[in-house]
Amino acid sequence: MNPKLSIVYYWLSSILFVLMCAYLIYKYVLAVQNRPRFQKNDILYEEWFATGSSLKNILTQLGGARNCLRLVVTKDWLWVTSWFPFSLIGPFYDLEHVIPLSRITDIDSKDSFGRSVFRLTYADEIGGLHCLRLIPKDGEGFLRVIGDNKRGAKPNKGMQRTRN
Repeated sequence: MNPKLSIVYYWLSSILFVLMCAYLIYKYVLAVQNRPRFQKNDILYEEWFATGSSLKNILTQLGGARNCLRLVVTKDWLWVTSWFPFSLIGPFYDLEHVIPLSRITDIDSKDSFGRSVFRLTYADEIGGLHCLRLIPKDGEGFLRVIGDNKRGAKPNKGMQRTRN
């Protein structure tokens, strides 16, 4: 290989690597800034080892989290995040969400291989819809806490369970 071409390739790949790392750090800092502040006694449901992915695009669907997703539910919001070191790449795969329970528009549930799989849809501040696929270990508890706090224990058709 030509030595001059080798040097150009080395510097180009180094610059691209630094830019990618800077982007990941930027997304991580934004995610940390948006994290909610809460007291331990505000937590109604917490799970540290859930599975899930964002349905934003094909990359986020394939690059979801397996047993490293954290779900926290209080009376006002749902916080979806991952724990360190996965939290460094969580924002890249759209796995950092602070969702007010009042903005959840639909929760569809089905059983797959003995586990509850939820498709959660919510609206952001400007009205855009976002979908997440969440697989908590305690699916019944998760659905109960979300339903009790979002709708005052009144079920609606979006919160019914379906079986395959």
